[in-house]
Amino acid sequence: MPRLVLHERNRPYMVKVGDQELHLCACGLSNNKPLCDGSHKRTLDEGSELFVYDETGRLKVTSFYKKE
Repeated sequence: MPRLVLHERNRPYMVKVGDQELHLCACGLSNNKPLCDGSHKRTLDEGSELFVYDETGRLKVTSFYKKE
């Protein structure tokens, strides 16, 4: 069943493992999950609007739910 998942962050989480830095995907768009592949750069101009992404681009969605 399809579902809408809201991601509140448009940049990766940085995690230190020993002397190595890993960047974990937080936008949900990476093709290399759980690692970031830079896909979040497509979301930087979103503001507070809601979009759905697929391989062809993005589509603006009108939400009927109130954000609190």
